[in-house]
Amino acid sequence: MKNTFLIIFFILSINLWAQEATINIPRITIDRFSENIMRYFLNKNDQIIYETISIYENKNYTNILDSIDNNILFFYYGIKNDDLNRYNRFKEIIINRNTQRLMNIFFTIDNTNISLFLEQQEPTPELNDIYWTLYFSSGNLQYINYLLNIVAKYYNETVNINNYLSARSAIWSLSSNANIYNQIRDYIINNNIINNEIKNYILNTNHNRMQSDTIEFIQQQREKGIW
Repeated sequence: MKNTFLIIFFILSINLWAQEATINIPRITIDRFSENIMRYFLNKNDQIIYETISIYENKNYTNILDSIDNNILFFYYGIKNDDLNRYNRFKEIIINRNTQRLMNIFFTIDNTNISLFLEQQEPTPELNDIYWTLYFSSGNLQYINYLLNIVAKYYNETVNINNYLSARSAIWSLSSNANIYNQIRDYIINNNIINNEIKNYILNTNHNRMQSDTIEFIQQQREKGIW
């Protein structure tokens, strides 16, 4: 009886693998996929793994995969930290589907100390984007804290232009996302990392004004011979 059960289970496993490998995954546009990535944390819909496969198996998008690989890597790394069981389920779907490029991404996640890598990075606007990706894949506020700390530390930066631009990038992105997501707006209001003056600037300043403020300050610094 025990052996019979194992045989039946093995056959069912093969059938499930075959179904996963041959399932017809609907096409999705890269724009819609990007929107769903940015809203994933709101409902954590498992459909995201099939949408990812759709993008990576769409020959029309082959030429842009180099530009999105890193985003996908950090997105699923965020999912791994948030819910290991879900991540492993997604990885199994990818393996069964045999989508090689995505398999390589999951292999990299599992065999790289990404946390250490992030800790070793100097502030940059690109690093800010990574932390947003991690937030969108998990909803974990520690990633918003990173951005707020960059703002708090470099809001008045006058020496290192890269740190200044990182802070300005974080300010702009916090403002933009606070206008979209109430969760982010509320967290900015209630946190103790930045003061009320900076909170008010982030939440109530027009983006064109933010841009002109940034340009004006850089010009002033260059006139002083600093930058």
